[in-house]
Amino acid sequence: MSPAAFVSSALLAALLLVTGPARAGSETEMRHGSWRECLSRNFRIQAALTDPDPAADAAFRACRAAEEAYLAALARSPLLDDDDVARARPRLAGRIRAWLVSSRG
Repeated sequence: MSPAAFVSSALLAALLLVTGPARAGSETEMRHGSWRECLSRNFRIQAALTDPDPAADAAFRACRAAEEAYLAALARSPLLDDDDVARARPRLAGRIRAWLVSSRG
């Protein structure tokens, strides 16, 4: 595994660690839930009108503000900084995209 891939994997693991065991009601957990709900709702609407890939693209565009709020909450974690979140963002978005398309939101 290349050093860049290792760092990217480590950052994604840190993001999942921070968001996974978050206590109920925490800002990060709330923002993550809001983002996923927004994506799921918009994906279902768009998927009724088009194919899954364009529907996922449209959902991500519609939920950009919720995504930014979630990423900002992650960056406030003592375990992560803005650079960590920026580097992990594409992988996190890829995982959410796969969830949308595979589960139909």
